[in-house]
Amino acid sequence: MRVLLTKSWLSGVFAAGCMLGFSATAQADNIYKYRSADGTILFTDQAQEQVGQQYTLLSVRKGWSYTPRALSNAQRDQYDTIITQAATRFRVDPALVKAVIHAESLFNHNAISRVGAQGLMQLMPETAAYLKVSNPFDPRANITGGTQFIAYLKNKFSDLDHILAAYNAGEGNVRRYGGIPPFKETQAYVKKVKQLRQRYAHQFVAELGEEETVFASR
Repeated sequence: MRVLLTKSWLSGVFAAGCMLGFSATAQADNIYKYRSADGTILFTDQAQEQVGQQYTLLSVRKGWSYTPRALSNAQRDQYDTIITQAATRFRVDPALVKAVIHAESLFNHNAISRVGAQGLMQLMPETAAYLKVSNPFDPRANITGGTQFIAYLKNKFSDLDHILAAYNAGEGNVRRYGGIPPFKETQAYVKKVKQLRQRYAHQFVAELGEEETVFASR
């Protein structure tokens, strides 16, 4: 089976956004998975009408977008107690959980993506169902489920970059490419979450055994 990848987005946009901080915007489109008549698998940001009917659409993965904006301390810290409880329960770095929430939803518990990812940690409906999250818009339920999912990925991958890439692009893509997939969206996502984790690290005193070693930045 051949795998093709086409890219026509994000040429330097996210990198510029990181340098400009809150004055810039970074975003990415959905990633589509197609199969051609000869069995070739195509990953691209182009919709069906752009690639043509010779490809069969298999799936659409949520696009990640990040628009930096000023947040008050109250907005950023309102879920810290829930984050700490969930992180302790599932042995996950609380700063990492908070960073994912920041990157995924900017702490908006009612956030919905264009393809249906929901809540603070942007759980897709099938993921929420697997994690038994009945109300993804409930902060406690969403954070508990999202943290459990990070813990699940932590058991699959030992490298933080791979864990974050799997959260964004799916563990199948991480295994397929042997690391962070060549999607600029996913590369930007991993970089942003790691930056945010560093920002929030000082807020939490984690007594999580080997967690610091497991989640050491690379």
